[in-house]
Amino acid sequence: MAEHIIVVGKGGVGKSTTAANITAALAEAGRQVALIGYDPRWSATTTIRGSAALLPVPQWRSEEVVPRYALGYKGALCIEAGDFTIEGHTRQSAALLDLPLLIQHGASYVIHDVAWEPGPYFSLPPACEGVPIVLVVTSGDMTSINVVNELFRWLNTVSSSNYRFGGVIINNLKGPLYESIISDYVSRTGTTIVANIPHSVMVSVSDFYNQTLIEAAPSSHNAYTYRKLVRHIVDSLVVPRPIPLDAGELGTWATSWGEIISELETGVVRDGSNI
Repeated sequence: MAEHIIVVGKGGVGKSTTAANITAALAEAGRQVALIGYDPRWSATTTIRGSAALLPVPQWRSEEVVPRYALGYKGALCIEAGDFTIEGHTRQSAALLDLPLLIQHGASYVIHDVAWEPGPYFSLPPACEGVPIVLVVTSGDMTSINVVNELFRWLNTVSSSNYRFGGVIINNLKGPLYESIISDYVSRTGTTIVANIPHSVMVSVSDFYNQTLIEAAPSSHNAYTYRKLVRHIVDSLVVPRPIPLDAGELGTWATSWGEIISELETGVVRDGSNI
């Protein structure tokens, strides 16, 4: 049975970049791996498959909506199932597990790049087996943290009981201040940061090459960070299940950090005196 890794987060935080580089790092390590993207634009697998064209999946049971596939970096299987995504819900995607293509590939890891954001009625793709691992990606802005908190709330519901939490990945931060913000939030929710992937121009460079960072800049600091994250996944290290902040706690916490940022930016402390 394959290990299923589900990558979630607010749109624009680098979720797809993270999923693709996890896939590439696993493939580089000699693992049989598949990446399933749920973006209707079929862009989730772009960097892992490079110039390989997406073809209709053979032997699909329905002719209405057909997923697409390609073989990418180091033989990674890329599947685009975005046509099954309707306003945050999936249809028919459970049938992906029965794909002869996926079965023959013999993936030991299946990465799911979820296109929709966590919310009050969040659901994860049904094309999973076993007890999947959920990883959440965030940047340092408040809207991203709100989405993380929504996921943490969902992880404490009955519907999430068949999922493990794999930890928080902070991505594309430009300075230690925002690292402190995320670290403080994660500490207050009782869980763990499993990777800190700093801002790097090489991410943009790899995008222009239609490659993952693992392929385009294998000796870069961020490439080694992805490899370390993959070791964490392979070793199945235990991460505490988070406890979300309630609306009042999150509001108070956000206000306190807003005041700190304002003081640092303006040089004016809260009592109105100048530094």
